[in-house]
Amino acid sequence: MKKELLLATALATTVGVAGIAEGASVSYSGHTRVGVEGENPDSTDSDTVAASQQNNFAVSISETTDGGVKIATGFSLTDEGGAESDPSGLTLTFTDGSSLQLVEAGSASGAHDVSVPGAGGEQGIANTTANQSPGGLDSGAGADAVGFDYATAADAFGIDGFSANVSASFNSDVGTTSGAAATATLENSYAVGVTYVTTAGDSTVTVGAGFSQADYNSVTATKDGQVYHMGATVVTGDLTVGAGYMDGDWLSEARQNTGSFSSVGAKYVSGDITFNVGMTAADAKDEALGTAATSIEDSYDTVGASVDYVIASGVTGTVGFTNAESRDEGIDINSASGSSWYIGALVSF
Repeated sequence: MKKELLLATALATTVGVAGIAEGASVSYSGHTRVGVEGENPDSTDSDTVAASQQNNFAVSISETTDGGVKIATGFSLTDEGGAESDPSGLTLTFTDGSSLQLVEAGSASGAHDVSVPGAGGEQGIANTTANQSPGGLDSGAGADAVGFDYATAADAFGIDGFSANVSASFNSDVGTTSGAAATATLENSYAVGVTYVTTAGDSTVTVGAGFSQADYNSVTATKDGQVYHMGATVVTGDLTVGAGYMDGDWLSEARQNTGSFSSVGAKYVSGDITFNVGMTAADAKDEALGTAATSIEDSYDTVGASVDYVIASGVTGTVGFTNAESRDEGIDINSASGSSWYIGALVSF
């Protein structure tokens, strides 16, 4: 009987180990940002200095089928200070290098906005919620979680340095809302994005562009979302310069907006030190749903600079400064305008 028990235990242990070995591969990464941020608004409000602490911990899960197709997903245990789990969709990467994202795939347009250099750090005075100026090149390029995003392999269509994405999302069952105070909800979206990378002498040039169309459920709104963006960066040795521009129509909460966003910046790397400088300019005319865009523009402009220093492997210190000017309906918003600074470190693993 003892032999039978030992045999059964060994068999159960073997099955358990085999089950673990057959599990998908798992990796994790994350970081913590720790520093101090100060704000000096143009209003009569007192200056403030406060601690800034943000964390991220993400888990990646993947496995490759016998046919060579990689299946990947993942989730975040925490994301920049948030405690909620943030699951990702499912990504299939095929043997030719192309990929298909399913569920929470995002927008093909946003996947191709160029990374324009700008001030690093966690500084910044919070803008008023009434100011509807866009905040980046991917503004207005939304998507429902039910959808897909197909990305070509590198050098697509036989063109060296060319890649493209196409995406769509569908959710026509969100219900219909009406009335000026109703909140518009995104239903369907369609987007395309392209990137082209080439060399010119000693420089590497990257050009990106995208277009997104979004349909909303509001019967009151007189427009849906249509936005485009374009941008380019040039890397010559240790110097990177870039610029980007976005323009179009989009809906947010109970407002319909028409506006644009532009950014320019430069980055220079000297050993363990990186210098960044950049400026942005954004504007928008926002109206109640169903109202023509006749109001005075909102605007939000920034200029900033920062210095990063690699202290040790995975540890980077940052000193940053940003000045912002906010206007709502053409009126200066002093509480959302002024200067801010940051001193801190990013520790990654």
